Amino acid sequence: EVASGKTTLAQFGDAPAAIIATAVIFSLASLAPVLKGANPNEAFGPLTPAAEKLNGRAAMIGLAAMLVIELTQGKPLITF
Repeated sequence: EVASGKTTLAQFGDAPAAIIATAVIFSLASLAPVLKGANPNEAFGPLTPAAEKLNGRAAMIGLAAMLVIELTQGKPLITF
């Protein structure tokens, strides 16, 4: 947003295939430890399953809020 001055949805419209491919790659990378036999319920340092679930939910709420704000205002949330 800061570099292009476009909203998140406008940026997605510019390169949807690249964004979808990146999301798929990140999703597959998230599954790699489980496919290697790691226990998903086991803590890894400060990264406990409960903390990661909370972080993920907070990120989803933040992204949804940003999209709603941008849609209602019609401009990027962060501009300089």
